[in-house]
Amino acid sequence: MTNKSKIQAFLIALVVFGIMIYMATGKSANSDNEIKHQWYSTSPTNILNSDDAQRNIDNIKTLQNTGWRLLMQDGKPVSFNEDGNGRNEIIEQAASNLLHGCYELDMNDKGEMIEAKPSEEAKKIFIDQQNNTIEE
Repeated sequence: MTNKSKIQAFLIALVVFGIMIYMATGKSANSDNEIKHQWYSTSPTNILNSDDAQRNIDNIKTLQNTGWRLLMQDGKPVSFNEDGNGRNEIIEQAASNLLHGCYELDMNDKGEMIEAKPSEEAKKIFIDQQNNTIEE
């Protein structure tokens, strides 16, 4: 083998090794392009105060750490876990409280909450509903 061939083989091996390390750390190109779903209620019932919202957010995050996930089905949060058995009323109620309290949940395709934040759109819907009730 010539020196040039040895250098080329070494560079190819180095690139392959680097790709393997990159993929093993879970930082592939797909993680940057992860699909994010935004949920908010189209019929909110109140404006949740920040302390109550944080309590619900903490409940969701804690349960997520134990393997529970969320998805929306027929406009309601539904829980599931990695073992595939049962549902969790606590995580479902926490998500429901946030959604009905004018919060938006940003979720990924795996059912994990990325972020929960006040939803201006849901707040607008709530205020419009309140104004319509007063006018009637």
